[in-house]
Amino acid sequence: MLAAGKAAQAKLMLDLVLADDPYNVPALEGLIQLASASGDAAASRRLLERLVSAAPGHIDARLALGDMLLQTGEAIAARAQAEQVLAISPGHPPAYYMLGICCLQLGEIEAAYARFEDARLDLAPQLFGYIQYMAHLSLAEADWRGYDAQIAFFERRLAAGQASWQPTFSMLTSSSPADIGQAARSYAAMMHPAQTPLWQGERWKNDRIRLGIVTGEIADHPVAHLLVGVLENLDRSAFEVTGFDYGPVSDDPVRRRILAAFETFHEVAHLDDLAIARAVRRNDVDIAIWVGGYGHNSRPQILAHRPAPVQVNFQGYPGTMGAPWLDYLIADKTVLPESETPHYAEQIAWLPGAYQPTDNRAQIAPTPTRVQQGLPEGAFVFMAYNVAGKISPAIFDVWMRIMKRTPGSVLWLPAGEGAASANLRHEAQARGIDPARLVFAPRTPARAAHVARHRLADLFLDTLPFNAHSTASDALWAGLPVITCRGTTFPGRVCASLLTAAGLPELVTETLADYEDLAVALASDPMRLSALRRRVTDEVHVSPLFDTARYTRNLEAAFREMYAISQAGEPPRSFAVEGSP
Repeated sequence: MLAAGKAAQAKLMLDLVLADDPYNVPALEGLIQLASASGDAAASRRLLERLVSAAPGHIDARLALGDMLLQTGEAIAARAQAEQVLAISPGHPPAYYMLGICCLQLGEIEAAYARFEDARLDLAPQLFGYIQYMAHLSLAEADWRGYDAQIAFFERRLAAGQASWQPTFSMLTSSSPADIGQAARSYAAMMHPAQTPLWQGERWKNDRIRLGIVTGEIADHPVAHLLVGVLENLDRSAFEVTGFDYGPVSDDPVRRRILAAFETFHEVAHLDDLAIARAVRRNDVDIAIWVGGYGHNSRPQILAHRPAPVQVNFQGYPGTMGAPWLDYLIADKTVLPESETPHYAEQIAWLPGAYQPTDNRAQIAPTPTRVQQGLPEGAFVFMAYNVAGKISPAIFDVWMRIMKRTPGSVLWLPAGEGAASANLRHEAQARGIDPARLVFAPRTPARAAHVARHRLADLFLDTLPFNAHSTASDALWAGLPVITCRGTTFPGRVCASLLTAAGLPELVTETLADYEDLAVALASDPMRLSALRRRVTDEVHVSPLFDTARYTRNLEAAFREMYAISQAGEPPRSFAVEGSP
């Protein structure tokens, strides 16, 4: 009767059954099904409560009721249901998972991850996405309760060969190239496996090497800021450039510059992944360039369909994507020493100098005043313009020690998501620093204005284990010195790469103790810092780091080598570009 869609008649009959027997389990189950189908949450809850009362051992009813309680924020009541299930059926994985969610809602983070392990999540991969989301949210909001428990949970899964976290999380928290590589491989295999290739070995003879840029970030975005100068400087006698943009359409200066730099451009957001891949294949692209990695709203499954003979991981993702359908990764030997290549799924194309491009046409607005930016006039301003997700407890500890050793200083940070700013102030106070010494900068829509305000700071402090990337080059372009500690992974060595290319290797430290001491020494020696700032202002703009044309020539050499290897019918292989550093 329910299957026939006669809901009203079915409800009437079930109500009659319950009138004679108020705790008739099949009748209650039928009414719950009807209430759920109609979207009547209140009725579903009342009926589930009656069913649990009628049949205390009904595990599915208790779990369904617990789920409804969680949705209304009643975590304590939901926990009671999960505990009852475990009393009835010890070791029941969904009940442990529900306990974990209850603990998260109640702020018991370490207990939550213990319950998730009890739930044996390898048996329920669909549940794992929620845990990844919560872990990312904790980082984004600088909520460090249970930070160590979160990392230990994922590391144990990794060691057990189970599907692990989204690789970006491992980059933000891990100092192990091997673990990051394994996380990327397991994630790619689970979420973005190789598909039947669209390219079947054909060789076409384009007049020029045809590059296909596949991305969703052609907008006012850091990746676009880095890409635009390269596109404008490409040798058009040798390369033809086609864009495939699956991102939202906007109207901003960076997008307009990029669109002008493409010879052919396709807006493909309305297409599914396979259709976009077919569009790349129809355009006889020689080298498909993936820009954006596993970023927000990224669609890497496009290249999993193998639409081009050569496919390259370039910019927007500092490390391996762990996918067999990417042939090359653009890097340099500072961020990626040869000894670490076994942890990468791609072959490596090493550029001389920094692997990260820059835009030496980027505009800088007039410098605002400190008052306009909410900064105290006489303070020494340490700037750390990295999102909260990059701020680890360990680097925050170092920053607070630096501030203790430099009385009157302030730390200038970007306003974060949700409770991030409040959480960071709380963490500062817990370390003995007045929370008012943390100043938060609101987002500035105009990039030129954002870069200009760097000039109000005295020294830029880098993060670890995931460095500042485009944010570091923005600071240097504005004339602000940056100090870093060389990490042990690709994302943790980007700033060392940038500073070396900028002619400032002395600002790269090898330990956090040296990093701390260097920050304090520069803050305590105005003459030394003033001389350094003059060097950054006068010399960095003409350094190899900001020689966009030179960078582009080196990148072109990498593309030529990839193309030659492919045309010869040989498998991809790692190589280093010989060029100007």
